[in-house]
Amino acid sequence: MSTQRIDLSKLGPEQLAAVKQQFDQELQHFGQSLQALTMARSKFAECIEDIKSISAPENTNQKVLVPASASLYLPGKIVDNDKFMVDIGTGYYVDKSAGEAIAFYEKKVAKLNKEAVQIQNIIKEKSQHSLAIESKIRDASLRRHEEMVNQQKAATATK
Repeated sequence: MSTQRIDLSKLGPEQLAAVKQQFDQELQHFGQSLQALTMARSKFAECIEDIKSISAPENTNQKVLVPASASLYLPGKIVDNDKFMVDIGTGYYVDKSAGEAIAFYEKKVAKLNKEAVQIQNIIKEKSQHSLAIESKIRDASLRRHEEMVNQQKAATATK
């Protein structure tokens, strides 16, 4: 990602507003990305808790309802509560023991945590830039207003 430096002091209020709008759009995009990461992280953490719960010794031969569709369930029974079919992505499933499945999801959560921190840092930096641009917009608008007032005073003084 290449970053281009812009001297904000050379831009007028309209140009500054356009730059700020771009920063705000980027902030919104990164916020949505962070939200998606948070949801995925929660899903994987839930998988870890489900594996721990199902693999508990007292759940051997436990009766369960197996979803056949969004609103149709079939009765079932846990036969081996230490074997899990783990979705590793793009429709591929792998048999894993409870420990292996937990380790798999813990790696996923750790990776998402790392990515979330990176995105949070980007959001923090972009927010600071956005605030700086906002300040420059106020300063430029104030200068423009003062110039207009001075021009009006000069025009009235010459009449």
